[in-house]
Amino acid sequence: MDATFLPYFSFTTIHAFRAFFEIEISHCKPNTILYYCVSDITHAIIQVGGGIGGLSVANSLANAGHEVTVLEAAAVPGEIGAGLQIAANVSRVLIRWGLSSKLKEVAELDKPQSVSIYRYADGEMISSLQAGEEEGEKRYGAPTYHLHRNDLYKMLYDLAKPRIMIRFASRVTSVDPTDPSVVLQSGEKITADIIIGADGIRSIVRDAVLGGPQKAKYTGDSAYRFLVPTDDMKSDPDLLSLINEPSLFVWAGPQKHLGAYGIRGQKIFNVAACVEDGDEEASYSWTAKGDTDKMRAEFSGWEPRVEKLLALVKSPHVLKYKLMDCVPLKTWVHPHGHVVLLGDACHPMLPYRAQGAAMAIEDAECLGRLFSHVTNRKQVPFLLRAYQDIRFERATHTQRVSSGARDVLHLADGPEQQLRDARMRAGVEVRTALSGGENVSAEKQLMVERAMRTREEEDDAQFGYDISQVTDKWWEENGSTILQLV
Repeated sequence: MDATFLPYFSFTTIHAFRAFFEIEISHCKPNTILYYCVSDITHAIIQVGGGIGGLSVANSLANAGHEVTVLEAAAVPGEIGAGLQIAANVSRVLIRWGLSSKLKEVAELDKPQSVSIYRYADGEMISSLQAGEEEGEKRYGAPTYHLHRNDLYKMLYDLAKPRIMIRFASRVTSVDPTDPSVVLQSGEKITADIIIGADGIRSIVRDAVLGGPQKAKYTGDSAYRFLVPTDDMKSDPDLLSLINEPSLFVWAGPQKHLGAYGIRGQKIFNVAACVEDGDEEASYSWTAKGDTDKMRAEFSGWEPRVEKLLALVKSPHVLKYKLMDCVPLKTWVHPHGHVVLLGDACHPMLPYRAQGAAMAIEDAECLGRLFSHVTNRKQVPFLLRAYQDIRFERATHTQRVSSGARDVLHLADGPEQQLRDARMRAGVEVRTALSGGENVSAEKQLMVERAMRTREEEDDAQFGYDISQVTDKWWEENGSTILQLV
């Protein structure tokens, strides 16, 4: 089958082919340590972008037996100074990659025990959900961690580095998807069997895949990020209450919200504040400096804990960047079938569900597992298309959910906000009453049960998801056909 027609080939129809073949799926050579198979042949892969998503896919493809070269524009390794939530859907992948002990070493003390939402003006708690081992880890089969982005980056870097080549100060200026190759700013040309674009929301590889630029759009929102040493918080009783137990705290207000949690053994308090400020002058860069006074002004009049927390910020250490969005792409794979996108390059996530890094790591796991089975170079286009078919709806749904979470948190004062708060309060009241053996009206209990059921269904779908099992199941059902299509 000519790979030129790849975009029009869907694996939703693959079972139509299966009737013509009676071959069993081949048994691959197992990599027992990392729960991977090892491919029968080795592909040379260029990975554009060496952030968390890029290192993840480089690691997963190296696990599968391929030769990976990572090209990173930055001169030195590292990530931005900010926190990161690692939910069960991604921690299970990291654990399979052998990072369980590292995660425990870095973030065991930062596993959230609860999630609380407060009113911005008076600090009234309108929602509180338990998120500890009983409620989260046992339910989803894997833990949730809060950790520093750079700590996760270092884990992935140390894991991948012995088995891949990482080139820093290697900015890609052009991509040729027809004869898979890239040209660096230095003029050097590098060829490969496969090119993967994990180069973020301003991806140059995406332009090559789509045949022209598709720029991400500014949402009108901006994000401030900063870190506060918890030692600076301990002298204030109001702030001390935020670090007594590892938890996620959220303050919801009109057109903005603020979220915070402890990292690095609760020694650092990570704060992210998202505001609908329409600041066209803000930078796209995650490392751009923000104006501390403007940030404080955005939250002037909020409850005392928020204002006290912002007062502790040191001016040079505030970051501010635009929140960008992108409509779902028509394809993640170039028609010739050797260039593909991953992470923010194809499905950028707004931060309101904290699933940006998670989706990139799921992408990486999917690609690695698929390419552990490859036996013929002609299978590459079909495996890349399979990756998109497996991942597209999952990633697109998560984009929608992330955007919807923003709308809920940013409601202006009024009837909709009052209804939101009433429903959240009712949940707290009913759970408290039932745990104390008190009676609750059937009407209120039914309302809460419906709301909880909806939330639990959404959370189960998001955090109970196992990309490794999903990919393996797809291969069990379709792999024999892939092996015979070429």
